[in-house]
Amino acid sequence: MFRQLTAAALATMALAACEPTPTTPDEPYSNIPTGDYVLFNIGGEVLSVRHTTMTIAPTMISGRTGCNSFVAPISGTPPEIVVGPIQTAGQSCRWSAQESSFFNGLRAANRITYEDGVLRIAGGQDTLTFEYGHLASAEGVIGRNLNPNPGVSSASAASTVSSSGTAAVSPVESAVQ
Repeated sequence: MFRQLTAAALATMALAACEPTPTTPDEPYSNIPTGDYVLFNIGGEVLSVRHTTMTIAPTMISGRTGCNSFVAPISGTPPEIVVGPIQTAGQSCRWSAQESSFFNGLRAANRITYEDGVLRIAGGQDTLTFEYGHLASAEGVIGRNLNPNPGVSSASAASTVSSSGTAAVSPVESAVQ
């Protein structure tokens, strides 16, 4: 009987350790879920290439753009946010315009909000909008070419014409390298 009670108590303690620790209202970012986000919109423009990720922690953000990793300290109590100096690897890539818009949005940020799985960072010319979660693997939805025509690359998709006479275009370009 003692063994059964001990086993039950240990199992209960193990399950309790798996539960997320609630944040207290006095902690910064208690109303902004920390964790992983995927950028899907800059300044009202939905991105066809979704490769920019960001992880929010209570005092810093980090992530990856198409070619660079980045890290920056953050401060403020939401809805206020102050993004400190952004450090990147400084690699150039074909998504440099999107990356520049993203970094400019972070540098100008002064407001952060989260509602229904959507994170918005605003303050400058362009609001950055993220989905909560992370990129799929190379085989997953976001990380692969979503062209409905197997074997047709994104570059040649625009020239592929369906039986109805309309061009087939891939909605999301692959960002997995």
